[in-house]
Amino acid sequence: MYGKIIKLYNNDLYGNVDDRMVSVFAAFNHLKYMNRYVIFCFTDEYNKKKLYYGSVHVKNNSLVVFSVNDNNMIQYINKFIYDFLNSRLDSSEFQVFDLSTVDRVELVSYSEMDFEYLAMLDNMTIPKATQVVSEENKKGKKSAFGIIFLILLLAAGGAFVYLYLNPDILDVKYKQLDCNMSGFDKKIEVNYDSNMILKFGKEDVLNSVETTNIYKFSEEEYLEFKDNNREKELGEDNGTYKYDDDNYELIVTNNEKLVIQNYDEIYEYLKKLGYSCTEGTYDG
Repeated sequence: MYGKIIKLYNNDLYGNVDDRMVSVFAAFNHLKYMNRYVIFCFTDEYNKKKLYYGSVHVKNNSLVVFSVNDNNMIQYINKFIYDFLNSRLDSSEFQVFDLSTVDRVELVSYSEMDFEYLAMLDNMTIPKATQVVSEENKKGKKSAFGIIFLILLLAAGGAFVYLYLNPDILDVKYKQLDCNMSGFDKKIEVNYDSNMILKFGKEDVLNSVETTNIYKFSEEEYLEFKDNNREKELGEDNGTYKYDDDNYELIVTNNEKLVIQNYDEIYEYLKKLGYSCTEGTYDG
């Protein structure tokens, strides 16, 4: 858990104290430029779907927050959020701070963005109080589970019969995104081309993601990289690696899982990351 609910410590010009609580989801350091940032939300404002962020200074047991207006800095904050939600944080790029000794937040100024996944950030970062369930409640839950299981079993049987009698209903087209981006990998200092094929199912919910990254080397760079087995430096531990000796390229394919599931939201988010996407369909 990276986050913590912390008391806000702010006084206005008249000495009035703002005693709200702040859900600090994470405070982190972007290691390349050594800039520190924080993402948070007021605990009573989750319904506003606003995520607040800023640069942060750690002073004794306080987080002192200032607004961020530089587009490059905002880009790093967006990347941290995306990588964190998709369990892809690179420890060589971001260092997450321990907030165990921090007990207050001072807001000098801060920035905000529209954000749909506050509850998800909360569940992934803020520790929850454990609950003790009595034996009687456990029995009640088991009984309720048995009834629900029986209902689901009957529903599944009915659905199977319906589909068997109406096979044409399965002949449908689903949405697909073919997204491409060219970039420069700072970890190994080479250019690469990235392709993502995203397939969606019913109600435009994400079904699968296949990513192919092609890293392009000079002949000397390629031989040094391959001979020294440096592919693990890419941080794609679950990927399939293929070296192309004719073109001095390393091809890495991945079947990924994204936390964001909705077609429109994924399309907009990938555009923000720099991908150019072509919309299409595939047979279901």
